[in-house]
Amino acid sequence: MATVYITQELKNRIKDKIDKMRRQEIANDLPNHGKSYELDATHIYHLGSWGKEHLHLLPSVPKEWLRCDKAVNIRIDTEDDRSFTVEFFSKSEIFYNRPANDYWSRSQSRLTLAAVQELPEGTVGRAEILQRWEDEQVLYGINSRWEKIKDDIMDFLDKCKSLNEAVKLLPSIRMYVKTDDLERLDRKVERPSQRKAIVLDVDVEGITAAAIAAKLSASM
Repeated sequence: MATVYITQELKNRIKDKIDKMRRQEIANDLPNHGKSYELDATHIYHLGSWGKEHLHLLPSVPKEWLRCDKAVNIRIDTEDDRSFTVEFFSKSEIFYNRPANDYWSRSQSRLTLAAVQELPEGTVGRAEILQRWEDEQVLYGINSRWEKIKDDIMDFLDKCKSLNEAVKLLPSIRMYVKTDDLERLDRKVERPSQRKAIVLDVDVEGITAAAIAAKLSASM
C-alpha cells in the first residue's frame, strides 16, 4: 500500500500542533501572563527612567520639557541576561518621561530585578513586577520543555522512512499529528518494520506525557 512520506510540509504541521499545545499550557498555567495593571506605578517608572541619583531633580523640571502618557512600560533586566516588561495604566496620574529629545522619551523605563526587590514592600507596582518574574520563570520552563519535545520529535522523524514507520515505532506520536494526516495514515498501512533501535535516543515517556497533558488541558 502507499506510504505517507515525511515531507517538510508534514513536519511543519506537526510543529504547528506542538506550538498549539505549548500555547494551551501557557494559557492554562499562566492566565495573567502579559496582563496590564491599572496602578499608579509612577515612582518605579521614574526610578527606572531617571535613575535613583537624578530622581530628586524631577519636581524642578518644567512640565513642558517633558512628555507624558497614562500607559507606561517598565522593562526589568534579570541577572541571567533575560528581560521582561510590565505595562501599567493610571486613570488619574500622568507619567512624565525624560526630555522629549532623549532616547528614553518613549513611555518605557528600565530597572534591574535586584533594584525592584530592594524597594519597600508597599511600593505600588513592586508586587506585580515580582509576580511577573515568577511567571516568567514558569514560562521559560514550559517553553524549554516543549522546545526539547519538538527537537526530539523532529530528530526522530528524520530517522524514519515514513510516518507509517514512525507511528509503529512510537505510537504516542499520533497525538502530535493533525487529523487530516492521521486520516491519510490510517488508510495506508505499512508492513511492520524491525528498525526499533532508532527510538532509543528519544524521550518517549516525556513526549507521551506532554501530549496527554496537553489533550487533557484542552478538554477542560
